[in-house]
Amino acid sequence: MLNYSEKPRNGEPPKASDTDVHSRISNQLQTYYNEVLTQPLPQRFEDLLKRLDEQSGSEGEARS
Repeated sequence: MLNYSEKPRNGEPPKASDTDVHSRISNQLQTYYNEVLTQPLPQRFEDLLKRLDEQSGSEGEARS
């Protein structure tokens, strides 16, 4: 795996194929996404969703 924070050897930049770069970016994005998915939903979002559910339920009853 490439580590761009390391100093290049012999003054040469690190060599990586496009596939290596894309693979690393993909892996990092997947790791970040998985971490976000495991975060709990903030209480204010839960409250907002509950209010929206209640509003849409009462609107549906009024239309019937």
